[in-house]
Amino acid sequence: MLKYDIKQSPPNTVIVEVGKTLEDTVTFGSMTLYIDPEFNPTHHARIFGRVIALPDGRTWDEEGNTINDKVEVGDIIYFHYLVTSDETNCIYGNYFKVPYYWIFCSVRNGNILPVGSWTLCEPLVEGEYNTVEVGGRKIEATLSASGLVTSVSKIPSVDIAKVSFIGNQTGEDPTPLVAKGSTVVLAKNSNFVNKIEGKDYYTVKQQYILGVK
Repeated sequence: MLKYDIKQSPPNTVIVEVGKTLEDTVTFGSMTLYIDPEFNPTHHARIFGRVIALPDGRTWDEEGNTINDKVEVGDIIYFHYLVTSDETNCIYGNYFKVPYYWIFCSVRNGNILPVGSWTLCEPLVEGEYNTVEVGGRKIEATLSASGLVTSVSKIPSVDIAKVSFIGNQTGEDPTPLVAKGSTVVLAKNSNFVNKIEGKDYYTVKQQYILGVK
């Protein structure tokens, strides 16, 4: 329990309770394994928490543009891993301050709501795959010109993705850049994978969407 009551967070930040700072289990199908997260703490940093306090007034992104999406007390928010991996963000125990521009999305009443011009994009697999039989099992694989199996792993594209969730842009015109469901072209090195509500998404700022495919 907190030794003091938090009524309000500092400007342009929210305060969250994260439960724990590191994820110490991984799931493979129906099997859950316990791991030592200290081996790679940034990789296992917890990136979500429950909002317990909000700032007064305007919120803004890293360029000073107004963030037009708002979170509410009680929301579950997902955020940049540096929040919990940097001890300077810790207020007390498992309570952390989160810059508004590091919030990817909030989850409210089961709905995922992107914040601050972030989008959640589903990775897409490019290339042609053929169904082949190996050891009596049918699998999808890529083949060489001579018909030899060259790969059985579907590798997601880092340039093309499908927009699963999109919110407002920052600044004076909040209109989303593209529509939900669009297949988009992403700028190089603009995306990174985060697990949100149990599913892997590319988290991408709208400004790094180059166009619709």
